[in-house]
Amino acid sequence: MLTVYLMVTLACVVCGHDLLQATMCVLGHAAWFATPENEWQTLFFRYIPDWIAVMNRRALTGYYEGTSNLFEIEHIQAWLTPVLAWLVFFSALAFSMMMLSVILRKQWIEHEKLSYPIILLPYEMTKDAGFYRNRLLWIGFAIGCGIDLLNGISFLYPYVPSIPIRHDIGILFTEKPLNAIGSTPIHLNPYAIGIGFLMPLDLSLSCWLFYLFWKVQLVFGAMTGMNQTPGYPHIDMQSTGAYFGLCFFALWITHKHLWQVTRNILGLKTNLDTTNEPMGYRSAFVGFLIGIAVVFGFCLKAGMSWWGVLGFFSIQFILVLAFTRMRAELGTPTMDFYRAGPGLFLTSLFGSRKIGAPTLTGFAFLYGFTRNYRSQPMPNQLEGFKLADRGGINVRQILWVMWGATVIGLIIGFVAFLHAGYLHGNLGTWRGQEAFSDLQRWLTLPNDTDWGRMGFFGFGITLTLTTLFMRLRFIWWQLHPLAYPLAGNWNFGRLWFPVFLAWVLKSILIRHGGIGAYRRTLPLFLGTMLGEFVMGSLWAILGLFLGQRMYSFKHW
Repeated sequence: MLTVYLMVTLACVVCGHDLLQATMCVLGHAAWFATPENEWQTLFFRYIPDWIAVMNRRALTGYYEGTSNLFEIEHIQAWLTPVLAWLVFFSALAFSMMMLSVILRKQWIEHEKLSYPIILLPYEMTKDAGFYRNRLLWIGFAIGCGIDLLNGISFLYPYVPSIPIRHDIGILFTEKPLNAIGSTPIHLNPYAIGIGFLMPLDLSLSCWLFYLFWKVQLVFGAMTGMNQTPGYPHIDMQSTGAYFGLCFFALWITHKHLWQVTRNILGLKTNLDTTNEPMGYRSAFVGFLIGIAVVFGFCLKAGMSWWGVLGFFSIQFILVLAFTRMRAELGTPTMDFYRAGPGLFLTSLFGSRKIGAPTLTGFAFLYGFTRNYRSQPMPNQLEGFKLADRGGINVRQILWVMWGATVIGLIIGFVAFLHAGYLHGNLGTWRGQEAFSDLQRWLTLPNDTDWGRMGFFGFGITLTLTTLFMRLRFIWWQLHPLAYPLAGNWNFGRLWFPVFLAWVLKSILIRHGGIGAYRRTLPLFLGTMLGEFVMGSLWAILGLFLGQRMYSFKHW
C-alpha cells in the first residue's frame, strides 16, 4: 500500500498545477496570442526553436477554442516533438533531484532523524490494524467527515444550514494604519488543525508569530509611507533571501556527511556504511551529473547562454533544497512561492539588459515549472525514502519505482492536458500570459539591477541567519526561521489560525499531561485529517460524475 501511495504521489506531483500544467500553458501561447500590437513576433519569435514550442496556429485553433479532438494527425504532429522534448527534460530534472535525494538520505533521515510529519498518516494507516480500532480516531473522523458532509449538502441546497468555517477579521480594521493588514482569514478546517498538531511546538509557534510579523510590516509601511513604493514589502525577495539562508544552513550542518560522500566518490577511505543505501554514492553522483547534463543541453540547444543556464538552475536547486528541508521538518501542506523563481530573481540581480534576449526567451519557457513551487518532486522523493525506511520497503527497488512512476505520470499528464485542452479550450491561459508579458517587458523596457528589491533580499538573508544564530546560541529561543518565508505566502494565510489552534491545544496537553497525553490524543487529530480528506475526495468524485461544481474543503 505504501508503494502504491508513493507511486501515485510522484505521478501526481509532476502533473500538478505548477509544473506540467503551467508549462503546457506556455508552449503554444506565443504563437496564438501574438498580435501586431504586442509585437511579439518582432521581439522574440526568432529566438524560439521549433522543437520547444508549437508555432502552428492552425493546429492550435482547437487547443484554444475547444470542441475539437487531440487525436487528429495535424494536432499530433504539431505537439509530438515539443512534448517528447519536454518529457525528456522533466524526466532528467526529476532524476537529478532523485540522485541528490539519495546523497542526502542518510544524513536527513538516519542521522538528523527529521520528523517528516506529512507522511505520518499514510504510515499509521498501513502499519497495523490496531490503528483502526482506536475510538478517538473515529471520533475525529466523524468531526472532519461530518463538517464537510453538512457543508457540502448546504453548498448544493442553500436552505440546509451549514457550519461556517471561513471568516475574515481584516474587514474589522477600518481605520488607518491598521486597515493596511488587508485580508486576515480565520479558517477552521479540521485537516489543517490536524497537520498543525503534528508539527513540533517551536515550528507551529513560529508559523503564526511570523504571520503576524508580516502583518506588522504592512502596518509599518502604512505608518511610514513605504507602502507607496511598488511591491512593498516585497514578500518574494524577502522569502528568496530566507530560502537562500535556509539552504546554506542545511548544507552547512550536512557538510561532514557531504565530505564523507565526496571521499567515497573519489575512492578514499570513509566511515560511511552504504549497505542500506538505494545505490552507491558514486553512482548517484554520476546519475546527478547525467541528469544535469541533459537539462543543460536542452537549455543550451534552445539558445540560452551557458552562464544564464548555470545561474538559473543554481538558484532553482537552492530553492528546491530549502523547500525539501521545510517539508522534512515542518510538514507544511503548501509550499507557495508565487512569481519569485530564478528568472525573476536574475533579472532583478543583473538586470534584463545584461542577460540578453535569447536567454530571456528561455526564461519565459522555463517559467512554467518555476512560477510556483508546489509541484517540485524532490520533497516527495525524500518522503518516499523516509516511508521506505519506516515501512521496511526495499530502498533500492523503491528508487526506480518512484522515478518510473514520475515518467509515467508525465506521459499521462501531457496526453490528459492536451485532450482536455482540445475538448474545452483555453485551459489556464493566464499562466502563459504571465510568462510572455514578463518577456515583453524585459525586452521593451530593459532594466538594470533593482537595488531596492535586492535590499529586501538582503534583509531576508540577514533575518534568517540571525534567527538561526539565536537558536544555536540560546536554548530559550523558540522562533524557527523556516516559518519566516512560509508565513508570508498567500496560501498560508488560510492556514495560520488552524496552526495557532493546534499550537494552543498541543501546548496545554504536553504541559499538563506530558508526551504520553500527546500520543494518546494523536489519533483524534489523524482522524480529523482522514475524515476531511475522505469526504472532500467523495465530493470531488461526485462532481466529476455529475459534471458540476461541488463543495471544496481546501479553499486555497
